[in-house]
Amino acid sequence: MISLRTAVAAILSGLTEELEALESIAAATRDEATSSETRAEGQYDTRATEASYLARGQAMRIVELRRLTAWLESLDPDRSLPDPVVQVGALVQITGARQDLLFLAPIGGAKAEVDGQRIRVISPASPLGAAMAELTVGDAFEVDSPGGILEYEITAIR
Repeated sequence: MISLRTAVAAILSGLTEELEALESIAAATRDEATSSETRAEGQYDTRATEASYLARGQAMRIVELRRLTAWLESLDPDRSLPDPVVQVGALVQITGARQDLLFLAPIGGAKAEVDGQRIRVISPASPLGAAMAELTVGDAFEVDSPGGILEYEITAIR
């Protein structure tokens, strides 16, 4: 399993790229939402409203990404966990319905790749994050999904 330091660095790199791209797109969306060409031409013309909703959603995601970036930059990846349990800041490897490498953070939705291994960033509020909270290596857990109950086992924690 890759080190926590390597995982955090890869996630930060990916977040930086995503944030730059999203900020560029959000600027274009803001311009579109406030453009005179987007002004409603009739009572059923909702282009300006739709553009403003899109701009608002992008702005909210930018705030989330900035918070996650700041949190990751303050994280000490060299810390040692005396009794590793699944918690915010842990890199967790699971097997079962699918094999995954997960990083628990206050805000989820990011991903990174290191040496061909994909790392998904999830939050403790996600179904997967909530189901494995406070578990240790060797513990099994279940997650209710649209396809039915999925079973997993925790095989490593960093």
